[in-house]
Amino acid sequence: MKGGALLVALVVAAAASLLARPPAPEPSAAAPPAGTPAVPPVAAAPARTVQAAGPGWFGEMPRAAPLTAADSMADARLHGDARTPPLAPPAAAEAGPSSAELADRHAYRDYEARQEARVMAAFASAAQREVPRLQADVERARASGIPAAQIARVEDKIRRLEQLRREIANPGAALRD
Repeated sequence: MKGGALLVALVVAAAASLLARPPAPEPSAAAPPAGTPAVPPVAAAPARTVQAAGPGWFGEMPRAAPLTAADSMADARLHGDARTPPLAPPAAAEAGPSSAELADRHAYRDYEARQEARVMAAFASAAQREVPRLQADVERARASGIPAAQIARVEDKIRRLEQLRREIANPGAALRD
């Protein structure tokens, strides 16, 4: 029974908030001239100003009132936040398979092999750059007294990265071992 009463209370509160809102203004009959862009109501609002704080370096200058939290959130929702860094660098538009490669399964298999080779080469290159950094980390860890078990985990990671890099560079060597 409590759930039903709670539901009724929520419905009544929602209805009361809807009735308490002022009615929306009637749309004007005069439409903007053709060719003029429609301006959203948020952008058309005049800038708010407050009284100047007093004589300053530039005399009596009005300053803009700070945005309310709701206005700031609405603006960020519509236009984003300029302070936010990009999530990822823009990816270069890679050309996908050509229509001839899509039509011929052997040509498409060659395309897939080239893509896989490109990924493997990128991994090998990244591993080659990462190993010296990890080795420097191991040396700093030894100098600062980090436990040997933690150092051994990083050394094992270095060994596995080197092994994978060698396997990628020499795919036939992994089969002989």
